[in-house]
Amino acid sequence: MLKHLYLPLALAVLFPLSAQAREVAVFDMSFINFSQEVEFGAKNEAEHRRIEMLNAYLRQLLAESGEFQLVDTAPLGKDVHKYGDVFTCNLCEEKLAREAGAPASITGAVQKLSVLVQTIILRERDASTGKVVRLYQTDIRGNTDEAWKRGLKWLVDHRLLAEAQQEPAAK
Repeated sequence: MLKHLYLPLALAVLFPLSAQAREVAVFDMSFINFSQEVEFGAKNEAEHRRIEMLNAYLRQLLAESGEFQLVDTAPLGKDVHKYGDVFTCNLCEEKLAREAGAPASITGAVQKLSVLVQTIILRERDASTGKVVRLYQTDIRGNTDEAWKRGLKWLVDHRLLAEAQQEPAAK
């Protein structure tokens, strides 16, 4: 929990914002296992550590981009956790983003379909309307730190940032 408190502050100091940076509340990504492993009671701790790594990497990529200013969500504390996974909480990120003072939220998920295939999803939601503004996904092959990071970076660089840079209203 402590890392969520200091990470946005550290990133803001290391990567000063451009004049066009948009404020956004970034909530932790979810890990959703659709593979048959679940039926047999398997739980892969490496994947749970990997999703934590991906959460930090997402915040880093967004902060470094200069397109987004990460709003500190640490003051929301227990409110975030009472909903469970923000990605699957039926619009709770809209309310949480407003409480944090952000006009938008970004969250996502990694869906494990099989031992080999995962899907990474990113979703941006407008905090005033609840409308999904952007929704992207990509499939990755390989269940490794490198594959997950490469997939997330591709989504951020080639979808989220590429579209944000093309929209005059986003600047």
